Amino acid sequence: MYKYGIVAIGYKNQAGMIRLLNALSTADYSTSDICLIISIDKAENDKVKEIADEFTWAYGEKKVVTFPQRLGLRNHVLQCGDYLNIYDLDAIAIFEDDTLPACSFFDFMTQATEKYINNENIAGISLYANGINNSNQTFMPMMSGYDNYFVQSAQSWGQVWFRRQWNAFRDWYKKQEEMQSCHWIPQEVTAWPETSWKKYHIKYCIENKKYFVYPYVSYSTCFADIGEHFKQDTNMLQVVIANKISHSIRFAELEDDAVKYDVFFENQGLYEYCNIKKDELTVDLYGNHTEINKRYLLTKKVLPYKVIRSWGDRMVPHEMNLVYNIPGDGIFLYDLGMISGTISLPECKYQNNKMQIYFEILDKWMSMEENGCKIQDYFAKKRWFHIAIYGKGKIGRHLYTKLKDTPINVDYFIDRNSNTPELDIETINPGEQLPFVNVIVVTPVIEFERIKNSLQYTDIKNIVPVDCIFEN
Repeated sequence: MYKYGIVAIGYKNQAGMIRLLNALSTADYSTSDICLIISIDKAENDKVKEIADEFTWAYGEKKVVTFPQRLGLRNHVLQCGDYLNIYDLDAIAIFEDDTLPACSFFDFMTQATEKYINNENIAGISLYANGINNSNQTFMPMMSGYDNYFVQSAQSWGQVWFRRQWNAFRDWYKKQEEMQSCHWIPQEVTAWPETSWKKYHIKYCIENKKYFVYPYVSYSTCFADIGEHFKQDTNMLQVVIANKISHSIRFAELEDDAVKYDVFFENQGLYEYCNIKKDELTVDLYGNHTEINKRYLLTKKVLPYKVIRSWGDRMVPHEMNLVYNIPGDGIFLYDLGMISGTISLPECKYQNNKMQIYFEILDKWMSMEENGCKIQDYFAKKRWFHIAIYGKGKIGRHLYTKLKDTPINVDYFIDRNSNTPELDIETINPGEQLPFVNVIVVTPVIEFERIKNSLQYTDIKNIVPVDCIFEN
């Protein structure tokens, strides 16, 4: 029988601590011998400590730990991991005060512990199911016949640590200096503030080829309250959580054909669909790699290298386009030839998720008009009086409507779907001959580079993304 503990990390967030402790008190437990440690960093007042002291824990011993001086978030979290040794525990679940555990988290925790506690290649268990990657892009894992997958990235919105594996990390951590930027860790990760313990644990996982276990269904969620990392409340980290577990969880073996992702959240098994040796392929479907040192590259970027194969980019998650061999020109497999050293890759301009990008376009558009500027002024200043709009989505239609009764003539749309009877304007397939216009405005900005490259055969030299209109 393993000895389990739960750590609730607090600082100044009184409402968050009350929310967390209430959720812990109503969760389902299979034992009454669980050590609850409420660990509170030094603050200006004792309000959070008072909440902890008054809280009743019915499932074992409760300990309230405070400190005479401020530790800071990184040192505080590291101290919480050390409670494994201080209180002689085999496994602990860690929750910061802006997280909330699902009522069935302990069942998942105990089953995962039974499965993985003796596996030295497992650095921890995530209770949180990611909806974004480390670069804040939308992430969906490829499904398997199991209830979990693996990622070479630590978790901070609900996680479980084992004593032996934690101590191995602490031994490594003692030798670390301040983290520097490097091409094998996402730039966003190395740029996290020095209050982050997580970026060091991520580096540890990469250097030592260790993984976190991730569930497909989340057993925690994050409120992202105002605090160390968030300047305003946001729901971007909220995920659907599992209220009950109705079956024995089927865990995958790390060493077998499990679904595994690297620190960039790139699927590590795609080399099989490319017929490329694993150690010769860099997967960059999210576009976050800045340098590579391998011969073959799988990416959505349009690059001046030899294309061996290409796939469409229609299915989700995007690696399924390779699994089902979807034809198209959205994903490219490049042969970079015999290279020595590293090759720099162009930065992916649009790294946010699609909804965020289009929200920002709408916000800039409204701000421009609120300031008394007209969208037609952009084109008039450049003497572009005849334009074509690439894409008949909502932004393309709004742009057409705004320009319809102005001196700027929208001569036609460019879109694969020619059937739009409510728009009294010609639509031309992008593969057909395009009549001359002064400029083509591309509304699918995420795909701008690919679209611009595909239009280079035309006599139309001015091709711009729609968001550039609102930068002037």
